[in-house]
Amino acid sequence: MGLTKRRDSYYVEFVVLDDGKYLRLAPKGIGKLKRWKVGSRHRGYAKDQEAIIKTKLLAGQIVSPAFERAQALTFREWADTYLSLEEVRKLTTYEDRKLKVSHLVDFFGDLQLVSIRPDDIAAYRNQRVRYTRMNCPSCGHSFGRATCPTCGWKRTDRPQAASMQTINHDHTALTHMFNVARSTRFQLIHDNPATHVEKPNPKNERDRIASLEEWEQLKTYAAPHLLRLLIIAQNLGPRRGELLKLEWPDVDLRRREFTLRQTKNGETRVVPMTQAVYAVFSELWEERSLDTHRVFLYKGKPWKNPRTAFTAACRRAGIRNLRLHDFRHTATTNLRRAGVDTMTAMKIVGHKSEQMHRRYNSIEPADLHKAALMLETYAGNTLITPDEKPTSDKSISR
Repeated sequence: MGLTKRRDSYYVEFVVLDDGKYLRLAPKGIGKLKRWKVGSRHRGYAKDQEAIIKTKLLAGQIVSPAFERAQALTFREWADTYLSLEEVRKLTTYEDRKLKVSHLVDFFGDLQLVSIRPDDIAAYRNQRVRYTRMNCPSCGHSFGRATCPTCGWKRTDRPQAASMQTINHDHTALTHMFNVARSTRFQLIHDNPATHVEKPNPKNERDRIASLEEWEQLKTYAAPHLLRLLIIAQNLGPRRGELLKLEWPDVDLRRREFTLRQTKNGETRVVPMTQAVYAVFSELWEERSLDTHRVFLYKGKPWKNPRTAFTAACRRAGIRNLRLHDFRHTATTNLRRAGVDTMTAMKIVGHKSEQMHRRYNSIEPADLHKAALMLETYAGNTLITPDEKPTSDKSISR
């Protein structure tokens, strides 16, 4: 520590503390060594520079190198760093996260990360439109905005307004990006501006379930490979992605259970099989491919998306406004109707909170009428015995 001479110049060294914005002299025993090149071969000049640097450190006037880098970092550069982080790449929704980040980069791209304010995020929400990404015919840049951010070429196709839920999902991704940037690991910003902008409730909760009539129709018109997936979804309510990623080492036909590891909330759960589900897995086992561990296959290869097959089955069955995810509601509702307690049903379906479980538990008019009949039965079976008449004083005296 102090003044040292090297072949090319004098150097000044001090042990400093970096608070994320300024460097200061560190107390004895802590801090990191920081070196400055004073650029002179004359010792007297170097001593003067040492005194100047020490004075500035004492006054907190030397800006942290990390803070200087953060000041120059653009949102686009941070997005690239963010998407390369191991904890982000491990997200089960990584591909979807990349798409959301691309929307954000289209809007915030060249802004400095530290300059983004809550008003900018509110402006993003207000102006969020959904353009199909395209390659600019002028410069070749891929973009999804009205104007190419590289050369200014304007497109003529008309956008569609994104749904409130889609905008909220983008907002959630942005919040996480700022939280990581604010973490002690990076310390690029001191506040998360995304947390100061409200995310309105989109009020898009669905309570649609597949009725018994619709289920019978689907069993008639669904392709065999789709029907097997639907039987498991209708009985036990796993998510589509959880089933499609299921592998044979996680299926135990002897114990009649399967283990879902790649779940939305990141928690592994064991799901018991009903007799119908066991029959499905037994058939799939007989048809398994030795080229892959995946359970659900289509033409011998891992099945990627059942949406086309499901849409075709609904069309043939004459069913409208039914989604594959609605079978998750159906299974949750059937578990309640079967008398399964809430905590056990949550374990089977994979809900972490009772609030979310209630959202998926649909109450239909038939349930209300059944409750009325149960109440009538209870009232009819309850014996109301009149109070015994008190013994008279006269009888007591006898």
